[in-house]
Amino acid sequence: MIYIKWIAQRIIFLRRNLIEWWKKLVYQKPSQFLLHRFNAHTCPYESMIFYSFFGRVLFNLKEFMALVTNDRVFKKSINLDGMDKEINYDELYKKGSHQYLYPKSPMLNSSSMHISDAYYQKIANSLSLAYEYETKEKDMSREWERISKEFKTLFFDENNKLKRESLENFRGNPKIYNSIFNDQYIYIDKESSYAKNYLYAVDLVSEYHRYATKIDSALLASVSESAAGAYLSVNYRAKKLSDQLLLHMVVVNDIIKNIPQPSGTKEVILDIGTGFGGTARLLSYYRENSTQVLVDLPETLMLTAYYLKYNFPNKKIALLEDIENNLENFSEFILDYDFVIVPPFILDYLDKKSIDLVMNIASLAFMSKEYLDYYLEHIDRVLKDGSYFYSLNTTEDSEWGIGSNNWEFKSNYLTVSHEFNNRFSYPQWLGKKLEK
Repeated sequence: MIYIKWIAQRIIFLRRNLIEWWKKLVYQKPSQFLLHRFNAHTCPYESMIFYSFFGRVLFNLKEFMALVTNDRVFKKSINLDGMDKEINYDELYKKGSHQYLYPKSPMLNSSSMHISDAYYQKIANSLSLAYEYETKEKDMSREWERISKEFKTLFFDENNKLKRESLENFRGNPKIYNSIFNDQYIYIDKESSYAKNYLYAVDLVSEYHRYATKIDSALLASVSESAAGAYLSVNYRAKKLSDQLLLHMVVVNDIIKNIPQPSGTKEVILDIGTGFGGTARLLSYYRENSTQVLVDLPETLMLTAYYLKYNFPNKKIALLEDIENNLENFSEFILDYDFVIVPPFILDYLDKKSIDLVMNIASLAFMSKEYLDYYLEHIDRVLKDGSYFYSLNTTEDSEWGIGSNNWEFKSNYLTVSHEFNNRFSYPQWLGKKLEK
């Protein structure tokens, strides 16, 4: 009897090893969990599982079969905003499930936000003020003039009053955003067929799994796109995904992994070329005791102001109208705020060595030499010794600007991190400013 029992145990052990061998083919290494000695249970929690190359191939085949057979062979695991049945996240998260991270990430905010008329007026007033200041300082570039004209057409009526509906739909209508910046990545296009949209979504989810080779799994499982601007997202594992979200996630992962947060003092982060605020939103969850000074063209800052107010109605947000009368003590004044959304001229009012981290994502290398030198000089001036400069930019010159290989750095930097794992194919560089 003892021999039969021993042989039966060997069969159980063999089954466990066969399952582990299969999971090594399908899952990435961090998702290959030890199995129970006897029952060989596999991990049932999908939010902890990320696919290897072979697993992604199988996932693609499964989703393709689910699509072409209309869920008869396999069930689709992706939901498309505006094309599939709307997901009620509040109802979904009343209790946990093995299919998604629980409790719900604060990044997944499914409720619509009311923004006051006074705040919309402040956005419009700050744009007008920015034009007054910027035209005094520098001539507009040709591209800036084009953007300004487009904005006036898209976001203001014939009486020069802000069109709230355009601002509230700036990401939902690709014609609005793409006509200005041409960097919106649309995965759901209502003018295309459902099948085409779904296959694009499968590609996006495959990228989401591939990024798990480089991104912290807890961050990856937590991130979710915002609905601000009426954005149409790909829904997967009860979170909202987009291509831009993956880029923002890479940047935030680099920062929280490599830069210690100052203890006892408030961290001041300067983001040059912040865009509509996608990176700032994610970073805010991980650097709570911080002030983010967000700099961009005045028109872009309208989108930033709306986007961050939508996502953080209770955080303190300062626009140019708020700080205009406090420019002389600007570096102290901003410490009372979570986000300070201001045009480039404001850098002149930042105190020397008052910034803990400077960030630039794919914009310094696409500027004229005049503006590049302006920013590099201010970065050198405002960044504290021992603090950090993060850049994700092309290294080579192009018709659009000067690559980082030809920047005239004013300080010595010790390279702390150097990565190459983002959709732009630009290096992610993090330098620590050394004392001169």
